[in-house]
Amino acid sequence: MDATKVRFRRFREGDEAAVLRILQENGAATSLDEWAWKFPPESGGRTIVLGERDGEALTVCAGVPAVLEIDGHEHQGLRLVDVLGPPSASGLLESSVGAFAKEFGAAGGFSPILRFAAHEREMSGAGSLGETVDVGSPFACLRRRGPVRSSLRRRLYRAQPARDWEPRLDELWYRVRHRYPATVIRDADYALRRFAGHPSSPYRRLLVLPRFSSRAVAFAVFRTDGGACRWADLVWDDDHPGALDRLGRISSGLAEGGNEEIWIAGDPVARARLESIGFAEPARSTCPALAVRSFDEEIDGSGLVGRLYLTMADTDEV
Repeated sequence: MDATKVRFRRFREGDEAAVLRILQENGAATSLDEWAWKFPPESGGRTIVLGERDGEALTVCAGVPAVLEIDGHEHQGLRLVDVLGPPSASGLLESSVGAFAKEFGAAGGFSPILRFAAHEREMSGAGSLGETVDVGSPFACLRRRGPVRSSLRRRLYRAQPARDWEPRLDELWYRVRHRYPATVIRDADYALRRFAGHPSSPYRRLLVLPRFSSRAVAFAVFRTDGGACRWADLVWDDDHPGALDRLGRISSGLAEGGNEEIWIAGDPVARARLESIGFAEPARSTCPALAVRSFDEEIDGSGLVGRLYLTMADTDEV
C-alpha cells in the first residue's frame, strides 16, 4: 500500500466508530465503553493519530499520557499502546508511527514515548520514533511453579481493599520512589486513572499493612478474569518482605490451578523475593519488547529500557 496517498491527522470527536472498526478488524476485540475508559478525553485532546485515504480510516496509533520520574525529574511522557492497521502494510504502520512521533513528541511536548510490542521483531514502526530509539526486552516473566511457599512473616501483615482514589498510596509512593531511577509515577492519581472504573473486568486493588499499623507498605493490583491471576501492578517497601509473602498467598487463592503470572523489570529485589515464594521464569518468555524514544535533551534515551521500573500495567496487556 502506498503510504504517500495516506493522510495522517489527529483524532477528532466522531472518529470513535472508525477506531473501533480498526481495532476489531485486527483482533483487538473491545467495546466502545472499554475503549473510552482506556482513552478518556484529555484537556489537549486524545493522543491519537489516524491514517486515512479517501476519507476511510486505515490505521490508528493511540497513546496514553503518563508522568514519568527519571533521575529525580518529572517528565510528561506517553505510552504508545495501539499501533494497528492492515496486517500486510508494514510500511504504512511505520509511517503512522512516524506521524505520531512528529505530532506528539517532536512538536507536542511529550517525552519520552514508550512503545511495547510482543517481540522485538514485531516492533513495527519502532525506527520511525526517531534515531535515538532504545529497544530491548527488559521483563522477567514470572509464573508460579509448584506449591505456594512463604515465610511465617506473612502473618505480620494484613491486606484490605484499596479505594478508587487511595490517599495512602501517595504516602507509600513518595516513601519508596527513590528505589526506581526511572518509572511511571505510581501515586493515587495514577491508580485512579489506570485501574478504577473498568466497564467489564474490575481490578482487585489491595493495600498491605503491618498487622498493628495503618501505614501501607505495599499496593498490588490483580486481574483475575479467565481463571488466571495476573499481577497488573506492584508498589512495595522492600523493608517489608513479608508483605510480598502475604500477596503471594492471596494471589494463589485467586488463581485456578496455580495459573499466576507477573511481569516485572527494574526491581531485582522484588524479583528475588517472588522467586523465593515459588515464582520462576519459564524457558520460553511471553513478555513484550520495549522501544523508548526521548525528545528531551535532558533525557538520555540510551540504556533507558534497562533502567525503567515496569509491570504488566505499563504494557496495557491487562
